Amino acid sequence: MKKPSKPFALLALGIVIFTSQLSLVSMSGKSMEKISPVTTSNFVSTLPKSASDDGREAGLADGLYLIKREARTREELGPLVDSEKVLVNDYEFLSPEERGETSYIVVSSGAYVPIILSGAPVKTNDQTGKPKLEISLAEDQIQPLEKFTRENVMRSVAIVIGGKVVTMHKIRVPIVGGKMQITRCTDHGCEALYTQLKKH
Repeated sequence: MKKPSKPFALLALGIVIFTSQLSLVSMSGKSMEKISPVTTSNFVSTLPKSASDDGREAGLADGLYLIKREARTREELGPLVDSEKVLVNDYEFLSPEERGETSYIVVSSGAYVPIILSGAPVKTNDQTGKPKLEISLAEDQIQPLEKFTRENVMRSVAIVIGGKVVTMHKIRVPIVGGKMQITRCTDHGCEALYTQLKKH
């Protein structure tokens, strides 16, 4: 029997898994003074022209990826198998108070759910007024997302867009209904992600 989709409002109350940044990474943060001013236009210009451009080089499409390993340096990750890719988590898209020390993660090109949208992402604000993006996956991606998150409850995943780590989270409960939120990003970060996701 097909499960009914949860109203998006309920997701904001905690049904969606993304509750907090992973505690695996030190959250000492960077000072406000060290963060250079940036405009949306030059922030967007740092992203690949499309996910497929980066995909040809790194072999990764935009998606939700299972994190296999994480370390402070690339060398600590050890040897890679053919399907594994190293990504840098440098908190580029997150607001200053959410940033931690840069780390390196290993993901597998075979352990992910692609981000294929049913429509344009929606830009809104959370209860504190900070920007967030709401995304809805295409109908044929809803069940794969639920299966993937159900099989990996309490494991860590990364949202990868444009070949870059956007956020990392621990799966608390399966995602039902194909809806996700990207929160705690800066104004420019959310705008850059919005621009990249609209290409889908």
